[in-house]
Amino acid sequence: MTFCRQALFFVAIVVATTAQTPVPPPPTSLDAKAIYLKTVAAVNALPLAPYVEFTFEDHSTAEDEPFDESLHVVIRTSDGFASVEKLRSPQGRPESPAPPELVTNGIFPSSIYRLGDFPLADFGLRTGPQSRPGIFEDTTTPEPAPSGEPRLIGSVHAINIPYRLVDLGEVTVNGQPVYHLGLTPLRDPGHHVLREMWIDEASFLPVRYVADRFVDVGVFTFRYLVTVNTSLIAGHLVNVDADGHFSVHRPSDADYAGEGRWSISDVSFPTSEPATLFEPSP
Repeated sequence: MTFCRQALFFVAIVVATTAQTPVPPPPTSLDAKAIYLKTVAAVNALPLAPYVEFTFEDHSTAEDEPFDESLHVVIRTSDGFASVEKLRSPQGRPESPAPPELVTNGIFPSSIYRLGDFPLADFGLRTGPQSRPGIFEDTTTPEPAPSGEPRLIGSVHAINIPYRLVDLGEVTVNGQPVYHLGLTPLRDPGHHVLREMWIDEASFLPVRYVADRFVDVGVFTFRYLVTVNTSLIAGHLVNVDADGHFSVHRPSDADYAGEGRWSISDVSFPTSEPATLFEPSP
């Protein structure tokens, strides 16, 4: 009987010890910083298109006056030169056939300032020599250098994150699961313009942004929060529409407000420059 009691006692200890062994927790999900860095890497892995062709539609409202403008645009991304064909006036009237207008200074015949930068704008996510022009960034002041020079680790540059990042949870956008990040600039909000970002969980590419835009062209300034939706087209991340409320300050006249609504369609990426599109025939 003594042996049986000892055996049972030993079994009880083994069972109790096994039951109390902590079970390893499941792998933790990515934090906000890891999601942001994976997004930067995913955006930088995409190729840069030498040319972008698209149709632009503007359905904004300013001072209670609606716009109904349409343009056909071809852009050379290396220098921002563009060929612009007017299809419909801001008042919605079809434009008479005319030769395309050559834009060499970034100022398009449109109500949208720096329209040519919009389709491929990445809101500062591209880094290094392949960084894109920032259509939403403040052009009146130079962008300050980040605090501390990024270190070279092998062939990978450490990234100086200019935002305080908050994980706002996992949601769905158009039926696809996404990470939702909140971004607050740690410095220079005129250049670090992102305020929210929704990121595809599989590809880590942004599917939606909220950005704070500020434009100062001397005769007026305007600012608005705008929501931008993206689409992956032919291997390129394209901003396909934008929607936001804006306010305009004019020193020489009354201020006003409006709703900005743009969209682009018929997007393609020519691999070579169309003949005589940007340069006159010899």
